[in-house]
Amino acid sequence: MKNTFYLFISLLILSCASSEPISTSEDNSSTPTEDTIMIPNDSEPVNTERSGLDLNQYRSSLSDAYSTKTNDIPPAFERIKVEKVEDDEQKDLYQGYRVQIYSGQNVALADTAATHFRAWSDTTIVGYQAKTYTFFKAPYYRVHVGDFHDRSKAIEYSNILKRRFRDSWVVYDRVNPWMVPADTVVISVK
Repeated sequence: MKNTFYLFISLLILSCASSEPISTSEDNSSTPTEDTIMIPNDSEPVNTERSGLDLNQYRSSLSDAYSTKTNDIPPAFERIKVEKVEDDEQKDLYQGYRVQIYSGQNVALADTAATHFRAWSDTTIVGYQAKTYTFFKAPYYRVHVGDFHDRSKAIEYSNILKRRFRDSWVVYDRVNPWMVPADTVVISVK
């Protein structure tokens, strides 16, 4: 184990070594040899006024080639009205909203809230029979009710629930797309 450690350290040191030969001679000859590496001296900027260089001849004007061109729409195509088409294929059917009626650290109270909701909704709400979902998300037990794709529909349903469950509010959640009420369903109180 000790030998492999020393072998690893020696390989690491050797891999960091330079492959270029370095010249340490002090001679100031202006002719480079094969051993030396020439580094350009960029300390002095080139003064274009003194040197007479015209740098504009080296600049590209490709980006300006089409700046004066315009694309006009032919009159035959101006009559066509384009309607925005929504991509239903891109919509995730599992994203939606639920109404949360309980959040607390007591599992018995969460189950009781779910049972009370089911009993109350069977006798009070007409048009949609919402399913209850009790789950634990640290450190709270939560009871969510219903499945909605449309937030306004979920808010409308939470306003009905506030008659019995005053602390109910709409939350963003994963929904069961088969339990989402149809757009034509009217949810009301008996």
